[in-house]
Amino acid sequence: MKKLLLYLSIILMVLSCSTPRKPVSSAKVSPYKKDVNTIHPEFEIFHLSDIISELHFKINSKELLYSRTDGINFSCNVLISYQLLDDESKSVSDTSSFRLVDINNDNADKFLVGKINFFARKTNNYYLHVTVNDLNRNNSIIKIIFIQKDNEINRQNFLVKSAETDLPLFHNYTKLGEKLRIIYKVRAPSKIYVRYYNRDFPIAAPPFSEFTLKPFQYREDSLFILELSSDGVIDFAATQKGFYHFQYDSTSHDGFTLYNFSGNFPDIKKAEDMIPPLRYITSRAEYNELIANPNKKAALDKFWLNNTGNHDRARGLIKKYYGRVQEANNYFSSYIEGWKTDRGMIFLIYGSPNLIYHTDHTETWTYGEENNVNSTTYTFVKVNNPFTDNDYILERSAFYKQSWFMSVDAWRQGRAFTQD
Repeated sequence: MKKLLLYLSIILMVLSCSTPRKPVSSAKVSPYKKDVNTIHPEFEIFHLSDIISELHFKINSKELLYSRTDGINFSCNVLISYQLLDDESKSVSDTSSFRLVDINNDNADKFLVGKINFFARKTNNYYLHVTVNDLNRNNSIIKIIFIQKDNEINRQNFLVKSAETDLPLFHNYTKLGEKLRIIYKVRAPSKIYVRYYNRDFPIAAPPFSEFTLKPFQYREDSLFILELSSDGVIDFAATQKGFYHFQYDSTSHDGFTLYNFSGNFPDIKKAEDMIPPLRYITSRAEYNELIANPNKKAALDKFWLNNTGNHDRARGLIKKYYGRVQEANNYFSSYIEGWKTDRGMIFLIYGSPNLIYHTDHTETWTYGEENNVNSTTYTFVKVNNPFTDNDYILERSAFYKQSWFMSVDAWRQGRAFTQD
């Protein structure tokens, strides 16, 4: 039975500055662990004016601890705080925090949705360090967001909302026919140029391989124009699979992008969608045989049964493998599906890292104990990509070859590889 999602809209304005202090440039966090004690907040940035920007947030109530602190009501107690750091000087230009309390006596499944307004002046760039702390459970998560206010045509000058709920989308993908409302910073009638691309990108190369990133060919498959209303709004619905790049200035690469990957995305439900992620653990001959088989479901069942030996183990392994595919889609999707990315590849094979060291430009994942010679560490570097701010590339090394084949072999022996 499909769960009812209830949205609690909390609109807050926090416009406060404090004396600059030493900034936090990095943090040890584990945002990709799927368990009840981990918070996975979602954020969107929208530049409301030349001096004010909005941080929109979305928190799943199921990831918070509701307790009866007053002896009557079950409530969560969340502290959301931020530091806005100047990109060049790294000094703190704005900082604040607020307490979020929600009563939920019915244990309803809902999202806490709201926004914070903060000072960020035009022509400057910043890093926004956001901390979400579940005070009842005493655990927290930190997110570092690049705030780009050096022009009025980049993606943060657009806000995409669901036409049905009037809430931010909080992700970069859309379904065919889904009605969206796009808001642009400039409140005046104008043209928005939309470039449509229908591209088939390859999956990530193994972590030990020699890899050269090929330049993107910017020539679009089609181009059309949408008209902004006097209040800076356009309505849009995707009509084709592929991605749509929205631009205020057609002579620049800046803009924001919406993707239509498949009808069920980010879920993996159809047999034809379940075969491509197997490329990481199959030989080329095996994979080609799976692709060529007209009965995709029978081919999948045979593959997993051959690797596990019985139906119960096969069902468990299928649930684990495609659960990771779906999580990778949620966490790492950029201009391609999350499971195809470098981070998605490592996450799919190894699972969630034990430790993540997150800086402004990198993510470093450690599997095993910190500073242990037997642990494996992967470093991902953020790529400047006009289509997404969630693009990271792995620093590949021949050192990973043995670990990779051992991990793949574990899957081939019917065991989900994990170092948790």
